[in-house]
Amino acid sequence: MKKLISIVLLGAITVVIPSCDKDFMELSPHDAIDKELAFVSTQSAMGALNGIHRLMYEKFNDDQPSGGHGIIMHMMDLLGEDMPLHARPNTLGGFYQWTSPGIETGAETALVWQFYYRIIANTNLIIGNIDAAEGTQAERDMIKGQALVYRAWAHFMLVQVYGKRYDPKGTNDNLGVPIMTFESPESKARNTVAKVYTQINIDLDTAIVRLAGYKRLNKSHLDQSVARGIKARVLLTQGQWEDAAKMADLAATGYPFMPAADHTKGYNDYANVEWMWSSKIQMDQNITFSGFFGYMGCNHNGRATKEYPRMINSTLYNQIAATDVRKGKLWIPDGATNPSVVTPTGSTDVRLNYMQQKFKAEDNSTAGTGCVPYMRVAEMYLIAAEGYARAGMNNTARSRLHSLMVTRNNPSYPTSLNSGDLLVQEILTARRIELWGEGFRWLDLKRLDLPLDRSSSSAANTVASAAMTTSVPAGDDRWQWKIPKNIELNANDLIVQNP
Repeated sequence: MKKLISIVLLGAITVVIPSCDKDFMELSPHDAIDKELAFVSTQSAMGALNGIHRLMYEKFNDDQPSGGHGIIMHMMDLLGEDMPLHARPNTLGGFYQWTSPGIETGAETALVWQFYYRIIANTNLIIGNIDAAEGTQAERDMIKGQALVYRAWAHFMLVQVYGKRYDPKGTNDNLGVPIMTFESPESKARNTVAKVYTQINIDLDTAIVRLAGYKRLNKSHLDQSVARGIKARVLLTQGQWEDAAKMADLAATGYPFMPAADHTKGYNDYANVEWMWSSKIQMDQNITFSGFFGYMGCNHNGRATKEYPRMINSTLYNQIAATDVRKGKLWIPDGATNPSVVTPTGSTDVRLNYMQQKFKAEDNSTAGTGCVPYMRVAEMYLIAAEGYARAGMNNTARSRLHSLMVTRNNPSYPTSLNSGDLLVQEILTARRIELWGEGFRWLDLKRLDLPLDRSSSSAANTVASAAMTTSVPAGDDRWQWKIPKNIELNANDLIVQNP
């Protein structure tokens, strides 16, 4: 891990000072470069922060599926039961079949470890040096606040993937992931899950204060609403129900829901009024087959989308209300024969029933350009609804769910009459439908301690021969990914591998 930080430091300096040549960077002490050039002022420090914003969608390595956080979101959904495939694809098929997370030498699983620790390494440079940068205190707070949010979020993603689930009723003293800070960048052992969450919450609480009053220029930057949104996710995972709900309410403040017509526009535009956090990706910055839309863009002219179109779990689809504006539009139940299905131009490849139309690339060439939704206000309403319901505040939970559902159904959509467990299940079903394809299903199964169930009664259109793995018990060792051997175990003898 120490080696990784050195590599990332050079990458960050390149962003800040593009005129520096390779020899200069290699011959100069890393600390001297960092303090004297990258963080001499808040203006130059913004270059380092913008470098992290860019990492969110940048092609990480030479492997095809390596397009930043968006491709990792897709991995999380392939591991669930709500995105069945008709056959095993050449790329990412190991996630659908549950083999890749158990291969310690796998490139795709190593990507996850490297990606989030690379973000952490960059944030640590900012956190450790920005206080001495020339500029106003408001500028220093804004930059440090965003870096703290990124560091907390990256640790949160890592501990969910590589550690055991956070047990709201347990001690959580099992192994999580190493906590990396600016003050302690050396290789180290895995911290407990409890300690990782403690650090996550400290970072988020500090960031929320520092980002007070900050008005961002675009949604790729992290403001107080995004910090609160991530805090709401963390609290929900920790089972702090009412606190999670209240934090989600704060995060959602000021954001409207999208108009009904916007649901069919492709979920590719970060200017959507409902989106809280996304990356604005220009056409000349696309990563073609490596990014999110290379796999999820129903109109993208690539093998993954032409030969293995993504479908929705038909059992889940049948739970969508007939009045829902998304039914029959974001997923096509007769997609095999329906001429209105959007596919790549000129494509005569596979068409399937229940194939998705939710995500469209901005064009139907090989560009695969589109903005990926990292956080939407709908998620906050669902967190609030679930949190209040589990806290026994049924009326408030029903209100949050109703506020969301009337925008997805007709305006006369009735308020739920459910309470207790029935209300929670209603909210969780709405969550599965709303956030389909946005990277939450596997994480939700794990946090809720639920098994993977791709049986015919739970996912009727699952092809067992393609899925291979159709059930995994809750708490099984396979819910923890293997820590990558080549980049971590071989370089850090303090690390203990998952079983």
